[in-house]
Amino acid sequence: MRNELSKEECHREYRKKQFQQQRLSDEKYKLWLREVKSEPTKCKCIACNVEIMCGKSEIEKHANSIKHSTNVKSLRGSKSLLSSFTKSKENEILENNIKISEIKLAAFLAEHNVALHTIDHLTPLLKEIFHDSKICKGVNLHRTKVTSVIKNIIAPVEIYETVEIIKNNPFSVLVDESTDLTCQKFLCLLVRFVHPNSGMVHTKLLELVPVNAINCSAKSIYGHFKECLLKKNIPLNNIVGVACDGAAVMVGIHNSFMTCMVEDSPKVIKMQCICHSSALVASKACLNLPRTVEQLIRSISSYVSGSAKRCAQLVEIQEFFDNQRKTILKLAETRWLALHQCVVRVLECWPSLIEYFRIALFEDKLKSAQTILDELLNPYTKCYFLFLKYALNYLNTFNALFQSREIMIHKLFDQSLNLMKIICQNFVKPSLLDNISCLNFHISNLLPVEEVFLGAECQSLLNLQPIDNINVFKEKCQKFYITVAEEIIKRLPISNNLFKEFKFLDPEIALDANNRAGFDNLPLLSEQFGNYFDKFELINEWRQLPSSLNNSQTIHLKNLGVVDNAQMWKEISVLKNFVNDSPKFPNICTLARLVLTLPHSNAEAERIFSIVNDVKTKKRNRIGNDTLNSISIIRSSFQDKNQTCMNFKVNKDHIALHNTHNLYL
Repeated sequence: MRNELSKEECHREYRKKQFQQQRLSDEKYKLWLREVKSEPTKCKCIACNVEIMCGKSEIEKHANSIKHSTNVKSLRGSKSLLSSFTKSKENEILENNIKISEIKLAAFLAEHNVALHTIDHLTPLLKEIFHDSKICKGVNLHRTKVTSVIKNIIAPVEIYETVEIIKNNPFSVLVDESTDLTCQKFLCLLVRFVHPNSGMVHTKLLELVPVNAINCSAKSIYGHFKECLLKKNIPLNNIVGVACDGAAVMVGIHNSFMTCMVEDSPKVIKMQCICHSSALVASKACLNLPRTVEQLIRSISSYVSGSAKRCAQLVEIQEFFDNQRKTILKLAETRWLALHQCVVRVLECWPSLIEYFRIALFEDKLKSAQTILDELLNPYTKCYFLFLKYALNYLNTFNALFQSREIMIHKLFDQSLNLMKIICQNFVKPSLLDNISCLNFHISNLLPVEEVFLGAECQSLLNLQPIDNINVFKEKCQKFYITVAEEIIKRLPISNNLFKEFKFLDPEIALDANNRAGFDNLPLLSEQFGNYFDKFELINEWRQLPSSLNNSQTIHLKNLGVVDNAQMWKEISVLKNFVNDSPKFPNICTLARLVLTLPHSNAEAERIFSIVNDVKTKKRNRIGNDTLNSISIIRSSFQDKNQTCMNFKVNKDHIALHNTHNLYL
């Protein structure tokens, strides 16, 4: 029989094999074999970039070819390189995330005043809690490293932008000195500037400089101040204002910090702290009154606070008489405006205090209780309390107003003058109140003693006393008023016309020509800051400003100026000329930025010392000056930016500084 095919077998079609998906998982093929979606009977070799039939023999034949073997070796090398690159990139991302975590943890400790050694327990605790986290496993943070992160990464980055801005832009400085609980003296140096991009006003701690407590002369303080700026390459000529307290070593006529400052920067403006000044006004005025008030407050506080039993008894009596508990406040020696709060609190508790000391005298039979009770029953003692409640309230309100972080420099002149008028209307003839800054307190200019006003509550109680005693009482209160007025003239800027011109920042004056009486050309400001702008163009722009705005623009800017004066001037600065698209009011906006840099008080420096006292406590009295300075810088910067450790952003500058060389210099 012949080995031949039948006719049917000869005409039978060859059945083509389709691609089998299991080949993609086969170790022999998965590296180079791929499916061709458009043709099910074909597959592709990505090593050789050719298509082949899906039959097993065809695939095997191609796999055994010399060309394919060479191409597969190259493909394996490329895959290995790509895998290595991908793994390296993943490791870099993980490493950066670990660095970010360490920096954020350090920021948390700095912001919340947590002892740095707690990180020795916190790090392993976090690793135990988040045991499945690669980032947490990689965190390696202990007290030495976290201190270095605070000192060498976070604080330098926070201060870097500030230094770069004030190197090239005008700024003011706020200077104060204080002593911590270990008797280490510090010079607190803050800077106030307008950010050139955002137009916002910032006040930040530049450095907390340790000074020698033995030598605190003006030259020594100024030497530390100057050294701090020069080592950061900050030119002294950029300083336009200096705020400090009223101490002789700071603002004295001869051999003071300010005389040294003026030698290097002749045009600098002295901004004596308005809060310190108002406190000194109260201090001087209270010397004219009997010390009964202060002594009684201190005696009551000392008597009650010395025993838990006495405190409980006072609370019991207060609940019976007043239905509320009120602690008797202690009077600080140096905080004269706190006297008002103490006076108000004693007056609120007056009936319950009388009953309390009656019982105390009966039970304890102490002379101190007898003395206190006698004073409480003396109507003139209560009259003095009521008078101080009335008079000190004005000084307290004024002081609190200028402790604000809002822009207040343009309100300084009017508020000082208003305080003077409020005080003088109590004892000066009404016809003389219009020219109050030049007033002479001769007896001919004063109201008769009988007409001196002491406050409604005081007047009501005083009228029940004998007439002769009333006049003696009012004479002492009149001396109090006279001293307040004289000290206001001496310490507050009620006759300083340069401060009066600061009012041009007020939207009601800047944007309304009808309110500009006395503000035609701003001559004193032009003279003071003339080297920063064209004086003649300044006058032209100042006169054109109100008429260059339409009604909607004026209303918008006025409303904005009430909320944020700096932002109002920022919007004015971006207004353009239609002709050449140049800024429309460059000179007047430059002047506005210069005045906005001037601080209205030294309250920010006091806030820094509050941070210092919060950080360096009895339990943390060995904290280093560098660490204390860095923590203070971080907290000051966070407060200025309204930022917390939660929304604190770690940027590329932080990451770049997070290296062994920088951390362990």
